[in-house]
Amino acid sequence: MKLIKDPVHGYITLTEAEQKLVDTMAIQRLRRISQLPLVYLVYPGARHSRFDHSLGCMFLAGEFAQHLGLDEHKTSLLKTAALLHDLGHTPYSHLLEQILTEKGLSHEVMSMRIIEEDGEVCEALEEIGLSRKEVVDVLNGSNVLSSLVSGPLDVDRLDFLVRDAYFTGATYGVVDVKRIIRLTKLLEDGPAIDARGAGAVEELAIARYHSFINIYFHHAVRAAQLLLLKGARLLSDEIDFASMSVDEYLGYDDYVVWCMMKQRRETRWVIDRLERRILPQRVFEKQVFGEVKKPLKQTEVEQTICERLGLDPRKVYVDYSHAPPLTKYGPSEIKLTNEPYKAHPESWILRELAKPIHIIRVYVDRDISEADHVRKVADEIITSIF
Repeated sequence: MKLIKDPVHGYITLTEAEQKLVDTMAIQRLRRISQLPLVYLVYPGARHSRFDHSLGCMFLAGEFAQHLGLDEHKTSLLKTAALLHDLGHTPYSHLLEQILTEKGLSHEVMSMRIIEEDGEVCEALEEIGLSRKEVVDVLNGSNVLSSLVSGPLDVDRLDFLVRDAYFTGATYGVVDVKRIIRLTKLLEDGPAIDARGAGAVEELAIARYHSFINIYFHHAVRAAQLLLLKGARLLSDEIDFASMSVDEYLGYDDYVVWCMMKQRRETRWVIDRLERRILPQRVFEKQVFGEVKKPLKQTEVEQTICERLGLDPRKVYVDYSHAPPLTKYGPSEIKLTNEPYKAHPESWILRELAKPIHIIRVYVDRDISEADHVRKVADEIITSIF
């Protein structure tokens, strides 16, 4: 057994076969992909990686498996799927994933492509005793275990909330993970949690809300991320992730993209500003909770503002930060059981926090003297949409 000391969960154990999977290039690449891109510019300790998170998910999957009494094969399958669920992340995680989603792909799709096509990963899976199809079926929602990896109370969410809170030093991710695991039951249609765990589930919902508002969507964090994204788009021909083969895709990580942008004349200014923490300033903000009639088209709003005020498009940034609903199909998707009373308790906290969060902000470079004019025009345009 291999012991890994994790600051969040304690010791994580790996079998020899699991260690060979962890040592594959595809998984080791995750060490060089930040969990929270550029958040260290606001929370200096937030330098953890997708690799750390993936190990944490694997550990929690093992905890679920032990509590649910899964057999050895299902335990191995659940742990492996949890370890591999983020394998397909782009550099800088969700930030540059926008380059993928614009072409109709996602990091989940890329994860499954890597599992199916990467020879080293396939060989390691065989040593564990798993087929590629079994793992992909868990990741694509075709297995009863799927919602433990990607669902309303999955290992992904249980790990990243507490891990991000730990490394940022923020106190928002207070979640009783062990209680949620120990009160979870595996029914024919997926997992459910004993109603006695409703308070822990509500804690999770509250932690998620505060983490989005105060960490992931912090105004300075988003300013830095928008700056990097604007630079990355200038290299769209070179980092067209959707058109890459699996081998090409695995050759890109945070370091590669950073160095590319620093070396290119047209993007060097972005890295210079990030290194000196010279970030765009916020001039407008609007928050919307619940469903919206139509999504905001950032580029169109940016273009309209610049045309009306005669500004350089590189100096105006429109941000549309969107946190999806807590659950895909409403709060009732979190199954609370109250056996033997056959009741289905409801929670007004879950009902309210299940709503999506939308934050629309407009930023300008600090040398823009027309900030007040930008604010007025942005208010006029965005208020007409929302």
